[in-house]
Amino acid sequence: MDNDSSSFSIETAESPSIVPPVLLCILGVAGNAIAVAVVCCAVKSDQWQPFYRFVCGLALTDGLGVMLAVPFAIHRYATDFEYTYSQTVCDYMAVVQMFTIIASAMIVCTMSLERFMAIVFPYVYKSIQKGNRSLVMLVCVWALSAFLSSGHLMAGRHSRLFYPDSWCFVNFVSDNSTDFVFSFLYALTGLFLLITTFVTNAILVVVIIKKKCSKSSSLTADRHGTHIILFLFSVVLLFSICILPILMNMLQHLIGIHESSPSFELLGIEMATANSVIDPWVYIIFRRETFTLIRRAYYTCTCTRMPVYSSEAKQSTDCTQPMNRENGDLDKEEA
Repeated sequence: MDNDSSSFSIETAESPSIVPPVLLCILGVAGNAIAVAVVCCAVKSDQWQPFYRFVCGLALTDGLGVMLAVPFAIHRYATDFEYTYSQTVCDYMAVVQMFTIIASAMIVCTMSLERFMAIVFPYVYKSIQKGNRSLVMLVCVWALSAFLSSGHLMAGRHSRLFYPDSWCFVNFVSDNSTDFVFSFLYALTGLFLLITTFVTNAILVVVIIKKKCSKSSSLTADRHGTHIILFLFSVVLLFSICILPILMNMLQHLIGIHESSPSFELLGIEMATANSVIDPWVYIIFRRETFTLIRRAYYTCTCTRMPVYSSEAKQSTDCTQPMNRENGDLDKEEA
């Protein structure tokens, strides 16, 4: 590899623990596999809404990204850092890791824009021919992400190893103009996606609150839509916390206001990978069925605690009516 591929040696510092990459790999692969299975089982193939296709695409992107890159880092940790990457392996890891981060950001942004159109402009949204639009958008997202992740390689440059020589990325600490351009393009794209997603979801929250307060029927915001907004807002919040450090680190290096900090750079890539691990679990928690089970458990506990002197008929009505309404709402959503 190039002499400037890595300027840090783990011999000069305490060796990082193998526990974080192992946990990231296990939880990331398992969580995203469960999310894909849940989406495929919960939604009929001929009634897939665009949102669920995006969720499935997000889980596939995160799960494959973790599965294809993290095992190399685990092997290096397991050999007490004696195993070293070749330049080919480093370039491969850089593309996979960069692709996973930026593709996940684009998918989350696309999901937010899709919900924005569905709730703020419902008539325009319904008038658009859906078809396989969501699948085409996913393919476009993956294609653009692949270009942003491998552009520096197509331009004849190489990826760089970062402390503790267990992960690779575009060389954003290089003085080379090509590295600078692709690093800056990648960081700015990520920051733009982050801002767009956050602003879009903030507007959605305000719109839904106004609708519930005014009880207007001009917008579509049923229970199903509300739980989707909760999921999106949680994903955006986690995405901001996990992705922002590495993006800000890149930008600070590129504009020359930050010196290299191996530990902070390692923390940045670990947090970015952790985002791929947390996303599917957020979806599993904020599923419509999860809220239904919680409400049913609440009604069951409430009914069992009712006084003995309450009439049997009234108790039966009070306990079953809310659940019947839920079943009716779910039937309407599935129709």
